[in-house]
Amino acid sequence: MRSPLILRRSDKDNNGSLINKRPPILQDMKLYYIATTRAMRPRWLLEEMGSPYELIHVTMAMTQQPEYCQLHPHRKVPVLVDDDVTIFESAAICAYLADKYPEKGLAPLPLTPTRGYYYQWLFYAPLTLEPPVEQFMFQVLPNLPEKLLPLKQRTHVSQQEAQEWFDKVCAPLNEVLNHQDYLVENRFSAADVVTGGVLLWALRLGMLKADNPVKVYLTKLMARPAFVKADEDFYAKIEF
Repeated sequence: MRSPLILRRSDKDNNGSLINKRPPILQDMKLYYIATTRAMRPRWLLEEMGSPYELIHVTMAMTQQPEYCQLHPHRKVPVLVDDDVTIFESAAICAYLADKYPEKGLAPLPLTPTRGYYYQWLFYAPLTLEPPVEQFMFQVLPNLPEKLLPLKQRTHVSQQEAQEWFDKVCAPLNEVLNHQDYLVENRFSAADVVTGGVLLWALRLGMLKADNPVKVYLTKLMARPAFVKADEDFYAKIEF
């Protein structure tokens, strides 16, 4: 699917008449993606926006090709290519998309107090909420291939310690979600996508044991049609 053609000022002559030439075709955004990874988060947001994009399924072998290093210096996913913009990091991609399409209402207006809370949760998810989930995963899935789990990243944090760490960093979320459905002004935003993506890992690792506000929140997020579409290949086998 292609984006709509845009008529530019240069497509008219000095009298305002249309010049008989074909307008340029805008290329769809490209999302480099591996199922079950952080790449699911920007895919979910793209589905929420209804924007055309090309999903490029990446294999581990592809990430080792020299040209892939030009997309991501650490040969990982996700990567978003949008015309002359190429960016990585799932939260950064989500923030970029939400700001590029303000009419979708997925981020508060800049320079407002609400924007500050949006940044808070957008960064809290990957920087504070995700680390214990990752450490828990290292313990329950010790046989992950070296490409997915380098030996130098494996720590001595036990499964129980990771669970307790996760429960602690979930406390602020439980407090907020005890009286609202979404994190920022009770409106769905890119912050919910990034946070929901982290919590999805936790759920599937068995870390969300109690029926608390966080679990209820995630259940509602998972019922969204855009989430269902983005998560459709969760059980797909990762190709090496």
